[in-house]
Formats: sequence, structure tokens, C-alpha cells
Amino acid sequence: MNADWKAFLTDKGAVFKDNDEITTFGQPDIERFMVKNGPVIANLAHQALIKVTGEEAFDFLQGQLTNDLKEVSDQQAQLTAYCEPQGKVLAIMTIFKQQDAFYLSFDGSLKQAILQRLTMFKMRSKVELEEVSKQMIQVGYAGEFADLDVQRLLSTKIKNLYEAEHIQEDDLSDIIAIKLPGPYHCYSFFGPVEQTKVLVDILKNNGEFTNTQDWNLLHIVSGQPQVNETTSNEFIAQFLNLDKLNSINFKKGCFPGQEVIARMFYRGKATKRMMRLHMEEVLSLQPGETFKLTDEADKNYKFTTVSSAPDIYEGTVCLAVTTIKPLESVQGQLKTENGAIATIEPLPYDLTDD
Repeated sequence: MNADWKAFLTDKGAVFKDNDEITTFGQPDIERFMVKNGPVIANLAHQALIKVTGEEAFDFLQGQLTNDLKEVSDQQAQLTAYCEPQGKVLAIMTIFKQQDAFYLSFDGSLKQAILQRLTMFKMRSKVELEEVSKQMIQVGYAGEFADLDVQRLLSTKIKNLYEAEHIQEDDLSDIIAIKLPGPYHCYSFFGPVEQTKVLVDILKNNGEFTNTQDWNLLHIVSGQPQVNETTSNEFIAQFLNLDKLNSINFKKGCFPGQEVIARMFYRGKATKRMMRLHMEEVLSLQPGETFKLTDEADKNYKFTTVSSAPDIYEGTVCLAVTTIKPLESVQGQLKTENGAIATIEPLPYDLTDD
């Protein structure tokens, strides 16, 4: 993480983990309350950000990622994935474009692995790859009225998901805002350190800082999967519902894993899907960790954790992958191994296969 930016956050009360995620800003109860009620500001500078340039950058990325890069412009970002040849997801990325450069934002624990893999496959292509998370700082902002805040405080109006715009204020003009899915209006901002400091101070007039774990609750509730170094290369794209999140284009042509992913799409149904669950006990479920739920007939159902966090009020909320067919025969209420009630909650998108 950029040392100047980390010092700025430390002055604001941030307490860091070894991986530069933030555990608290010193007021954990307020941070948690504000995630539910908003608006909240989150440091996302621990995320990876790869800049891709060169006259063959478009062709190179078009052949590597699952979505159609033709739909990405200076005003339109995109959710996409990077897979290995068997269709398993290596990283989930937000990709955006500015001044002929493409930017890939994804989980920071995968920074070196993804950069090394992309470098290996670019071979002699006229493409340059550079990790720039220390030069372009990422912060998040979310809340029920975040759209109005961005318009009122930053003179910038963004209507649609994954729409990208430069902030219209003169002293913030190098900052890019991207609207993302969430239970509320949700944004990521990318910009140079000094301008991002000013941005945060402006947003702080109407919001509060929150920590990394509570910010991740927004992704869990909205059914947005995350892949880190533990779960990279573990799940086929459809198992993470990426086809339901418009992050796979089945007509764009070849990309790593395309054959497996397309075969599942055209010839059959996904045998596994990511579900959102609420369990009425606090569980420390780590990404990639498996757990069992039991129905009233003592039949077990296996789940693999994608992401998990303590719920705002009580218990645990998580995203987890499971085999779909057995769930059709669940009898009564599901429970954890400790006997706490577990509920499969509806996602904000339809999982039904056409």
C-alpha cells in the first residue's frame, strides 16, 4: 500500500492487518451500524490494480477474459473473470478503461499470481503490464442515498451499474467513479493519492469510515462473489453465478476455459450454485472452508464457503457453493452442526436456468 495513503488513514484511526485490510477505525459499533444505515467509506487500496497498455492490449485481454471487451469504454466499466482452461475462476475483476489504458481491479491476495500469469501469456504481444495500486488509490462509498451524495457533493451524476465517470470537481478531476452493484447505491473511486485524500474528506462530511469486514457484507448481501488466493482455481464460473451477473459473454469467441463454460451453458445446467445463507450463530467460516447443514431427516448437505462475515444484528451471513439437486428434497428446517437454524435466503438475481 502507498505509504503516504496508509499514514493518512492511520491519522484517521485505522488499525491494519498484515495484508493492509482494516480491522477498525476505532469505533467498531458505529462502523457496523453505519454499514446497515449508510453512508460508509471504505479503504480498498489493498486491492490489486493492473494497468494494461499497448497497441495490442485490447486483443490480448479479449482473448483472456470471460466478458466482451468491446462493451468497455471510458464511460462503461465491466465485471469479468479470468479462468484457467478447465473453466475454473482464477480471479474476478472489475475492468475499466481510461485514455487507451485498461485497468483490472481484483483481490489483492492474487496480485502477483495474476500479474505473473498475464505476463506469461502475453509472450511477444505489444502489451505492457504494470501493477499501479500504489499510484491509483481505490476507496468505496455506499449508502441508501449515495447517488444523491455523489451528485451533490461531487457534482457528478451516474445512473447505471458499471457506468464510469471522472469527478466533475476541478480539484478531483483525475478521480474515476464507477457505480457497482450493492444493497444500496455503491461506488468505487480510483485516483491519485492527494486527490483521493480530498475526496475522502468531502465524503466524510456526510458519512463514516467502516472496516474491511463490514464493507464485505455489502458484497455478500448483494450476492457478489469474491475470489482470493484460497479459492482461486476452485470453482467453475457458473458455480459462482457469474453467468447470472452478466460477466460471461458466450458469443465473443475463445478465452481460457471457454469450452467448458460454454458446454455447461448450451448443453446442460450448472450442477452447483452459490447460495446466500444466514445462520443464527456466529461462525468463523474462511473462504474455501467446507461445512455441513442437516435437515430434520438428519440428511447432510455440504457447502463450500466463498465469503462470510458476522451479520449486523446476530449470526452469520455467507455466500457458499453447494450441489443444487439435493436441496430439492430438504425436509424441514436446515441447521448447523451446533443446532442453530440456517436459512437459504433469496439472491437479488434469478438463478433459474433457461
